[in-house]
Amino acid sequence: NSGRIDSRELGQALQKGGIQVNDYTAQKIIAMFDKDNTGQIGFDEFQQMHPFVQGMSTGFKKRDKTGDGRLEGREVKEALLEGGYRLEEGTFQLMMRKFDKERRGYLGFDEYVALSVYLSNIRNTFGFYDRNRSGQVTFGFDAFVTACISVK
Repeated sequence: NSGRIDSRELGQALQKGGIQVNDYTAQKIIAMFDKDNTGQIGFDEFQQMHPFVQGMSTGFKKRDKTGDGRLEGREVKEALLEGGYRLEEGTFQLMMRKFDKERRGYLGFDEYVALSVYLSNIRNTFGFYDRNRSGQVTFGFDAFVTACISVK
């Protein structure tokens, strides 16, 4: 026992706590909190990750007005607005298509978490380049490629 867990073990641990995520989402969560880039998280990283996942679960349940375990597009859009993400309709639709892989028109919890992790990583990457916090950046192609690669 290394004292570290990978995405499969994270999925199992969360499931025991009543939170269901697929392996893809577990990998994204691990990547978000894996400060030493080992593909695993240790106890300290787990302690940072757990409140995030709990908060995502609470937020999802609050927004899931029908209690059916899914957020319709409108509910996802409201959640994004509450999180400070103001996306144009075309951008929002592209993002929904990226995370609603089966084209059902809604996101389950794990897809919602994956979308949230992705947006958080994009926001952090954008913030690195938006040094004066204007909401606008100018990229050369090389910097753009670097920014895209750095999004986990």
